Amino acid sequence: MADMLQPDSSSLQLPGDRLSAPSSPATARNDCGITPLTPSPSPMVEVKPRMSHPFSVVVAIDFGTTSSGYAFSFTQDSDAIHMMKRWEGGDPGVANQKSPTCLLLTPDLRFHSFGFAARDFYHDLDPEEARHWLYFDKFKMKIHSTSDLTMETELEAVNGRRVRAIEVFGHALHFFREHALKEVKDQSSSVLEGEDVRWVLTVPAVWRQPAKQFMREAAYLAGLVSRDCPEQLLIALEPEAASIYCRKLRLHQVLDLSLQPIANGFDLEGSRPFDSSDRYIVADCGGGTVDLTVHQIEQPQGTLKELYKASGGPHGAVGVDLAFEAMLCQIFGEDFILSFKAKRPAAWVDLTIAFEARKRTAAPGRANALNISLPFSFIDFYKRHKGQSVEAALRRSNMNIVKWSSQGMLRLTQEAMNELFQPTIDKIVKHIGEKRTNCGTITLDLPEPLPVPGGAGAGGGAGPERREIRATMQFGDTEIKVTAVDVMSNRFVRASIDFLSN
Repeated sequence: MADMLQPDSSSLQLPGDRLSAPSSPATARNDCGITPLTPSPSPMVEVKPRMSHPFSVVVAIDFGTTSSGYAFSFTQDSDAIHMMKRWEGGDPGVANQKSPTCLLLTPDLRFHSFGFAARDFYHDLDPEEARHWLYFDKFKMKIHSTSDLTMETELEAVNGRRVRAIEVFGHALHFFREHALKEVKDQSSSVLEGEDVRWVLTVPAVWRQPAKQFMREAAYLAGLVSRDCPEQLLIALEPEAASIYCRKLRLHQVLDLSLQPIANGFDLEGSRPFDSSDRYIVADCGGGTVDLTVHQIEQPQGTLKELYKASGGPHGAVGVDLAFEAMLCQIFGEDFILSFKAKRPAAWVDLTIAFEARKRTAAPGRANALNISLPFSFIDFYKRHKGQSVEAALRRSNMNIVKWSSQGMLRLTQEAMNELFQPTIDKIVKHIGEKRTNCGTITLDLPEPLPVPGGAGAGGGAGPERREIRATMQFGDTEIKVTAVDVMSNRFVRASIDFLSN
């Protein structure tokens, strides 16, 4: 495995040849479903002990729904984290700390490019030629939404052609393997072997076990690790990784991130690090999912105590994109949008990129409208398809929150942007509310019981061992009121509810 650090474009074979990782002792598993993720390997494989050979470098890949990236650190200086930010291409005026999660295959199903390179090349193709290329975008959540996920599950490209999902993910992870190993090699002063690298793949908390196992199989296929060294790959939950990062922050850094307008008011307390009294919820709002963790820092060891298991839901920013597509269908007709996506796939990608750039500038306090440029092919195709202009379609739709600009742009008012964002925001707020309710604990401050007349407790003796307390909970919009009564004495009992200490 000493050659694992050398870039090798042949590590993934053609999809037609059933992709296989060269380091795998077995052929591609194309005849079975995905079994639940287990930390142990197949019983047929002998595991090599790792204790005598610790890892020299850890490479963590953040495989996101909309954007992806990676970072690495050498174990002798683990606090020095190198994050990859130099991506080829990019959007002017947009910070590109990650690469878009999009993949391009040639018409004969060979890997061509990933990220900005894939998107830009696909954009520049002739419209007729583009119909034969396979472009995959925002495909990560498909393996979560598929109820019967197997090694034969397929993904649909923008042009409608279908390819096995394991091959698409394998190509993407192989790209990150080559890119990361080149960066590690440039940063290292010593010669590293393949077994020196520990790989980490992050997955959403909402993912079920088959989806996690799918990512492991894709990693085997991509050559990240071999099946006889399964411990070389760690599958980590995205919100837990984010929570560990928060532990490294000092309190004022967290306040600066979450309470920017009033952060200067925390000068005295804000410089201290987290301590054992600090409990916090991390809401990891991504493109496909929103994941939550509830943690507390334990002192003096500095470890994290999980107050409630990580959870999540498919409430990411993709929901806003789908709402925008639904709005276009309402204005121009669902039949037209489906036809345009099929016959002008590259132009459709251009339109989604234009919306993404404007979506990032949306804000609750913004009063002016956002302009979304429509590709010329969209305007021309609509006139050919419907026999009228897009401006006429807007007037006929009676959608007053979307205007038409003579410069060829849709003008989305503040009300229109709110309508696009609100359903996704409501789902996030509801999920956080359910999360907090589910981990609540009621605490009762019980007074000394009154003596029981004529009983053993009379005359100052001990009271009854069993106490019956009747509690009532009133649920408001933002708070819960708890009242409790000692049934025997009919006295009120002080009650409080805590959502973070369970």
